[in-house]
Amino acid sequence: MKLIHLLRVRVLPVAVFALLALIGFHEAAAQPAGADDFTQFGFPQVSASVLFTPGQAATLTAGTQQVVLPADFISKAVKFELLTGDPNFFTPLLESDDRSRPILAVFAFRVTDMATGQQIESFDKDVQWSITDPRVAAGTDVYDTSADNPPKVTENPTPGTVSGTTFSHSFDGADEGWLALGPEAAVGMPNTGAPADSTTLAALAGLAGLLCALVGLAVRQRGWRA
Repeated sequence: MKLIHLLRVRVLPVAVFALLALIGFHEAAAQPAGADDFTQFGFPQVSASVLFTPGQAATLTAGTQQVVLPADFISKAVKFELLTGDPNFFTPLLESDDRSRPILAVFAFRVTDMATGQQIESFDKDVQWSITDPRVAAGTDVYDTSADNPPKVTENPTPGTVSGTTFSHSFDGADEGWLALGPEAAVGMPNTGAPADSTTLAALAGLAGLLCALVGLAVRQRGWRA
């Protein structure tokens, strides 16, 4: 009787706990982890969102940014959100030689399966993101940011497309955040494109004034002789 009592009091609860823990482990392993939520990694603001239905193309617009979702970008109903952040947060995370480049956009995607609530990491077809900004020019690039605190910033290996002042880039998932960096301004030229050396301009203006004065003096001397 003592043995039965011992098994009932001590061994049975431990066995039940172990069985429940094992079941919970298998259920957790069977469920996909989903994509990282980039509102936690430098992109706290939801700037645009749309409920996507398969077979119907959709477009999101937020200020100068736009995202075009093809009708077949994914085969399930999802909520697609365009996340944005503060460029000042990412500037110190860039390599030193990139910190003088203007950050045109700070953005990420959050895509949620409407049936399961899981966040989706990869798409069936690329979505097309673009920005229109007067600072866009040849040399505009996209940089990837990781789901770390602080995020790691690396150059995206795929070049985008520049058309006038519009820069576009395609993306096949929501597993990273991104920065769009404009080209660095030419040495000696500010972002407005005006000459930066005011001393040179002043010297040229002074020289032009001196030449005008000399010409005027020569004309007056001729008049006196006549």
